[in-house]
Amino acid sequence: MSLLSVPVIVTLGVLMQGLVSCAPPLLKYDASEMPPLQLAVVGQPSVHDGRARFRTLFCELAARERPALDCERLLVRLAAEPPAAASAPLPQHDPRLRILLVPGGFAECFKEAGLFPEALPRLQAAGYSVSTVPVSGRSSSAYNAWRIAVAVARTSLPPDGLLVLAGYSKGVVDILEFLVQYPSLAARVHAVVSVSGSVNGSPIANRYTFLFEATDDLLLRDCPPGDRGVAEDLKREPRMNWLARHRLPGHIRYFSIATVAPEEEVARAMALTDGPLRYVDPLSDGQLIFYDQLLPGSELLGYVRADHWAVALPLQKHWYLLASNPAGTHFPRGLLLEAIMLHLSEALRDNT
Repeated sequence: MSLLSVPVIVTLGVLMQGLVSCAPPLLKYDASEMPPLQLAVVGQPSVHDGRARFRTLFCELAARERPALDCERLLVRLAAEPPAAASAPLPQHDPRLRILLVPGGFAECFKEAGLFPEALPRLQAAGYSVSTVPVSGRSSSAYNAWRIAVAVARTSLPPDGLLVLAGYSKGVVDILEFLVQYPSLAARVHAVVSVSGSVNGSPIANRYTFLFEATDDLLLRDCPPGDRGVAEDLKREPRMNWLARHRLPGHIRYFSIATVAPEEEVARAMALTDGPLRYVDPLSDGQLIFYDQLLPGSELLGYVRADHWAVALPLQKHWYLLASNPAGTHFPRGLLLEAIMLHLSEALRDNT
């Protein structure tokens, strides 16, 4: 679900308030002043820029289906974005794609929320096969890798089928662990998509993991504990050291979508984590900094204006007072995921 779940954040709020810095942010700049950045271990492949094409696809899809949406606002334009190419017809959806969605941390504990629920009917109507992998919400990525392996092994692919793993938040880290633990099954995967992925971990996990570990059984007693490795797995050092030790399979195409949100558009319950993170860098989503969300060697599709929850989860619907934001903004999750799959349909068009 996220680095720290809604009930955990709210219940621990009093303790955490005392840890939040009152100092002004170290950095202050407008998003348009900062180019995309990649924080990567030496030796990892660099990210390449696909923002221009994805903006065209996303905005044309939005104009066709929801003309009232301000596409320029929904996709944050960081500096040095290439100019959009000449307008072209939207590509056709490719029904060869078989999509496995991998939820983030704690998702198993809040099943009523679901992952991209608005998008599933849209994608299925377009001919895609879509299912969600039941990973363990409170477990480490090493523990969850086998669940993804089981799901991949059970996925029936036609001779020309293309298997896509799309992860959200910690789900991306679980996917990466699967790719290196199960190379024979990873050979079936054609593409991996990261949506607000916890690729490099987060300073928030470093700061507050001890609070979660002290209270997880009390607050999440109705949620299966697994190996209780979820919070430790999201710290900066374990994630960066993992990336230093492993190289991702070269036959797979990688794609990244990152999230950034202004302070007034971050969920109320996330303010306790957003404050310290924004002190480090203003381009964050309440739980992750923008340069920590990019897969090595991936194609950067863009930065969407949404906090870490709003990009993938309908939490405003279930916990309005906690998950809504002071600005009252919502993000069109279904439109985003469809645009991503359109981009993949085009990018993987020549695969057989």
